[in-house]
Parts: sequence; C-alpha cells; structure tokens
Amino acid sequence: MFVQWEWFLRGSPLVLTLVAVSVLVVVGMSYYYSSHNTPPCADPDSISGHVYNPSRLDIIRSCVIASGFVDNVLKEADGDYHIRLALDSQHSNLTNSANDQRQYGDLVVEIICALPITQSDAMSACQNYTNNITIPSIDDHITVTGPYVLDTAHYNWAEIHPVYTLTIS
Repeated sequence: MFVQWEWFLRGSPLVLTLVAVSVLVVVGMSYYYSSHNTPPCADPDSISGHVYNPSRLDIIRSCVIASGFVDNVLKEADGDYHIRLALDSQHSNLTNSANDQRQYGDLVVEIICALPITQSDAMSACQNYTNNITIPSIDDHITVTGPYVLDTAHYNWAEIHPVYTLTIS
C-alpha cells in the first residue's frame, strides 16, 4: 500500500501540472473565441430607443455584423434611410425568401432618424435625436453592425435595424 501512495506523491506534480496547463488552454481559447467572434455592438446614443414602431421588429439576434455592396439607398417618410445591401458571401445566410422576393435578394439596412420626417405617426420616435452615421452611396462596400430583425410589417424580410455602426471600405 505504501508503494502505491509513494508513486502517487511522486506523480502528483506531473498530474497537477497537466491539469493546470489544460485549464489555462481552455480559458485562453474561450477568451480568444469570445473576443474575436463577438461583433462590437454597443448601442451608441441609445439608438434603439428611437426606432419607429419597434413592436413590428422581431429581434432574432441582438447584434450581427454584415458587409457587402450597396445596391440602393432609399429615403423613407419615417426619417430612415432604407439601404439594400448585396451581402458578401460569408454573410449570405442573413437573408430569407422575403428578401429574395421583395428586396432583390438584398439585406435591408436601416439608418434611422437621419432625414426630415414627413410621416406624422413617426415624428415622436426621432424627437430630440439626429443620427450622425455616414450615409453610403450606391456601389460602396460597407460593414455594418446592429440588431438582426425580421420586419413583421413588411413580409418578415430580414434587416439590420437600427444600424449601430457603418464603415465604408
């Protein structure tokens, strides 16, 4: 019995070292994965609080990142820019059949409270707030972050609404 106990005591530093290294590897990998695969999604200036009729938006993910080329930029009566984004291939899973049928296959990206509002029931949403996100032009390559939603008032097409950040590259 003493021999087995002696072997364990001699082997325990090796076992403890292996356990410690394993724990460090797992913790390090978890940190790396979370820090490199989470989009930067702070809600600057509480933009989400200025969405017109927010109950129509079914939030699928609180934050996504998407990139692609701008197919069209439309001005809407509720003060939003409605941007149709032809997604880069790595983000092609963000559109659905409603986007295919109603938005030419593009993801809808909404920059809210960026225009004069002519729709009376939308005026209160943007009261005391003006969005300062740069508006892209057609054919610009952009990267955006924001909530990934389905717009239940518009055939459940997929959108990033509102845009939190937009970078033109």
